[in-house]
Amino acid sequence: MDPITLALVSVGLLLLLIFIGFPIGYSLAGAMLIVTVLIGEPGEILYVAEAAFQSLDSVELVALPMFIFMGAIVAVSPAGADIYATLSRLLPLPGSLGISTIGGCALFSAISGSSPATVAAIGSSGVPEMLARRYPPGLACGIVVGGGTLGILIPPSIVLLLYGVVTKTSIGQLFMAGIVPGLLLALMFAVYTGFSMWLHMKRLTPAERSELEAIGLERTRNRGDGSFLRVLPFFALMAVIMIALYGGWATPSEIAAVGATASILLVVFIYRIFDWSVWRELLLKTVRDTSMILIIAAFAYAFSQFLAFHGVVSALTSLFVDAFANRWVTLFALWCLMLVLGCFLPPFAIVVIVAPMFMPFVLQAGFDPVWFGVFVTINMEMGCITPPLGINLFVVKAIARNVEMREIMAGSMPFLGILALGSLIITLFPEIVLFLPSQMR
Repeated sequence: MDPITLALVSVGLLLLLIFIGFPIGYSLAGAMLIVTVLIGEPGEILYVAEAAFQSLDSVELVALPMFIFMGAIVAVSPAGADIYATLSRLLPLPGSLGISTIGGCALFSAISGSSPATVAAIGSSGVPEMLARRYPPGLACGIVVGGGTLGILIPPSIVLLLYGVVTKTSIGQLFMAGIVPGLLLALMFAVYTGFSMWLHMKRLTPAERSELEAIGLERTRNRGDGSFLRVLPFFALMAVIMIALYGGWATPSEIAAVGATASILLVVFIYRIFDWSVWRELLLKTVRDTSMILIIAAFAYAFSQFLAFHGVVSALTSLFVDAFANRWVTLFALWCLMLVLGCFLPPFAIVVIVAPMFMPFVLQAGFDPVWFGVFVTINMEMGCITPPLGINLFVVKAIARNVEMREIMAGSMPFLGILALGSLIITLFPEIVLFLPSQMR
C-alpha cells in the first residue's frame, strides 16, 4: 500500500471509529491495529505499544496533572466570580461588563490553562450578570465563548505543553510566546465588545438607557463585597508564574508544582474550603482528565510514528511542497486542514496528531517551531467555537439555558473572525510571538 493510500485509509478509519462513538484515544489505537492487519504486518502491533509507552517517558509531562489540578481548584472556588466582580467595577467604559468578562477570562486563563474551565468559571457569573443588565443574549454568550478560548493560549497552556512534548520544543519558550498574542486577542475582543455595546446603546431610547444605567448602578453596589482583597493573592500568583518563566528561574514542572501548592493554600485560607468530599472530587477529576489526555497523547504519538515509519509523513510533506509552490499557500492549506479537524476533535488531540506529522514541513519551509506552536494553538481556539464539537458553545448553553443555541452561535461568530484575524497578524508579524522567547535567558 502506497503512503498516500495508507494515510487516507488510516485517517478514514480513525474518523469512522470516532463517529461511531469510540473514545478518541482508543479510536487512534484501533485504526492502527486494523491497518497493520490490512497491510499484513501484525508484528508491528508490538512497536505501536512501545511507541505509545515511550511517548509518556518525559519529565515535562509531570507538569500536566498539576496544571489541571491548579485549574480545577480555582474553578470550584469562588475565585473566578471574585476576579470577574473586581474587574467589573474598574472599567467605566461602554460595555464595561462585557470587557470585564474578557479580562476575567484572560486572567483566569493564566491560572487554569483550560478553555472549558475558563468558560465555566467566568461564564457562571458573567452570562447571568450581562443578561440581567439587558445585554443582547447572543452577544452576552458570545463574549464568554470567545473569551474562554484564551484558556488554551495564555500560559500555562495545556495545549502548548503537549505541543512542546511531542515536537521537542522548549515549553518555557512556548509559554512565553503565548503571552503577547493572548493579550492582543483579549484586546481585540474587548474593542469589539465595547463597540457592539456602544451601537446597542445608541439604538435605545433615552428612557431605556436611563433604566439600564440604574440597573447597572444597583447591581454594582450589591457586588461591593471586598472581592478585590480576596483575589489579590491570585493576581500575585499569576505574576510570580510569569516572572519565573520569563527569568528562567524554574522549569515548567517546578512552576506547576508551586502553582498547585499555592492554589491549595489560597482556597483553604481565603475561601475556607475544608470539605473532604470537595477535595476528593477535585482529585478524581484531575486523575480522569489527566488520564484521558495522556491516553490520547500516547496513541496520537504512536499514530504519527506509525505513519512516519511507513513514509506517510515524508510523502505528505513532498505532496504539500509540490502541490503548492509557495510556502505561504501551503501554510494556508494546513490552516484550513486544522480548522476542519477542529470541528470534530478536541484541541489537544489535534495538536498531538498534526504537530509531529507536519513538523518536517515547518522546519523545511523555514518557519520557527515556537511560532508554529502559537499559530496552531490559535487555530485550536477556533475549534473551541466551531460546531459540531465546539466545547465552549455547549458549556455556555448549559449556563444560559433560556438562550437558543443558534443565538449563541451567531453571537460567537464575530469572535471566530477575530481569531482568524489574529492568525493573519502573527503570520505577517511573527515578532509578536517570538520577541519574549528571544529574551529568555
